[in-house]
Amino acid sequence: MSGTGGITGWVSSIDPRVWQAVLAGLFVAIGWIVNGAQNRADARRQRRERRDDVQRAIVAEIKHYLEVLEGEDLNAAWEAMQPRIASGYVPFLPSEDNDMVFQSVLADIHILPKTVIDPVVKYYSQLKAIEAQIADSRLDAFVTGTDADSIRRREIAYFEYLQMKQRAKTYANEALHKMGVTSGSSSPGLAHSDR
Repeated sequence: MSGTGGITGWVSSIDPRVWQAVLAGLFVAIGWIVNGAQNRADARRQRRERRDDVQRAIVAEIKHYLEVLEGEDLNAAWEAMQPRIASGYVPFLPSEDNDMVFQSVLADIHILPKTVIDPVVKYYSQLKAIEAQIADSRLDAFVTGTDADSIRRREIAYFEYLQMKQRAKTYANEALHKMGVTSGSSSPGLAHSDR
């Protein structure tokens, strides 16, 4: 008996129902493989879309506050306010809330590219520091003191507040740059994942 005749004979001796089961199994296995590949492709597409949406929203929020900051002349603000504070004036610092979008997407921050996360977090941390400075400026000890030390503390605090806003401007530009946005561009670019 030859080698090929033996295999052919062996194959033809198998019950046709077994072959039907083998073919059905192959089709099911191929279906699982194709379906799995499609599911992974859909998951990658959805993750990319979510990343782009999160980044686009953060870019819009940062650009908005950057426009506000660029509209302020912080040096002129200091020059106008310092003599008033020195004469006993207590400056009022308005509350700011410039991180609503960031707070809403914070749980998804991990989907952004690694190169984007650090500058974005740095920028929003600076905004939190500004908010803390504003809250501190409303404390009784800050507001009620009339002695020279209290006046000097108010001058220093106001100067630090303006410096913090200047740093926020710098950090905003850094974050936008890492996200592929140049200052003044009308539509946000998107940094692409490093994966």
